Amino acid sequence: MIPAVRSASFALVLGLAAGTTLAASSTNLNLQVSLDGVSWSNQVSYNPNLGQRRVLVRAQVSWTSDDGITPVGFAGLTWQPVVSNVRDTDVVAPFANVGNNTNGGGIDISSDPLNGPFGRVRPFAATGPSGLQSYIVHRHVANSGDAPSGSYLRIARNDVTRWMGTGPTSGTAAVNNFNGAGGVACVQKGFPQVGPTDPAFRFGATDVLIFQFAIDAGLLDAGEERTLGIDAPLDGMSRDSTTGIRRATWFASTTDSFGSLSAAVNVTGATINLIPSPAALGLFTLGGLVMTARRRHDRHRPCHPMS
Repeated sequence: MIPAVRSASFALVLGLAAGTTLAASSTNLNLQVSLDGVSWSNQVSYNPNLGQRRVLVRAQVSWTSDDGITPVGFAGLTWQPVVSNVRDTDVVAPFANVGNNTNGGGIDISSDPLNGPFGRVRPFAATGPSGLQSYIVHRHVANSGDAPSGSYLRIARNDVTRWMGTGPTSGTAAVNNFNGAGGVACVQKGFPQVGPTDPAFRFGATDVLIFQFAIDAGLLDAGEERTLGIDAPLDGMSRDSTTGIRRATWFASTTDSFGSLSAAVNVTGATINLIPSPAALGLFTLGGLVMTARRRHDRHRPCHPMS
């Protein structure tokens, strides 16, 4: 998995930003995977050689309260989805990468989830990048962009080329990629701000679906097994400039227009196990046993001189 420190709940801190409170609670970002868009868990196992190469990934957020506070809805989180242990043949399916809820930047989950669309789930695309700063899939290999050892796919703005938490720590250059501001912005408008052309405000603070994408895995070699990791490193998230805490925001009430509650983030990652099918693995093992038996037979077979 990706080297990253998970955030725990923090004690109450005031003065985080004007009118914003870091509550003694946390935001749980849960990454789940599915082969059909119906059954979801934090782990799937399948063989991409058997026809289906696609696996779905979704991100849900939940508020966990340590102080009795319950938000009316999720306000926002900027983050960077990462897939680890990839090969050149592993790709992320196309997703809505520019704009906002009203001009194509947000999606509604369809009745055919394997075929998309993919991207930020409406209404959590209240803001979005222009074509000049579209979201793309960055591929990191051989420590490119100061990434750790290994091979990764990372979703962020196209101008955010460095690995999370690296580069200049202040000034405008900190967006690439120290302060996390260049990640995928999953943001909802406050209830008082929702207009007639906007999607309806999404109430709730448990299992709120904010993003969905798909990975098309490359084919396996004979007998090969490998595991892809799905994660969201904290260094790729929204960073409070005063405390340095990576955080998400929530709406305290229906009159809260900007998300006055701020909670540190915990992440639950997911894994995709790419494995041979049991039948194929059995044939592979049987073939090995046959070859071993044959070699043993040949070793012990008496040699007859040529006549």
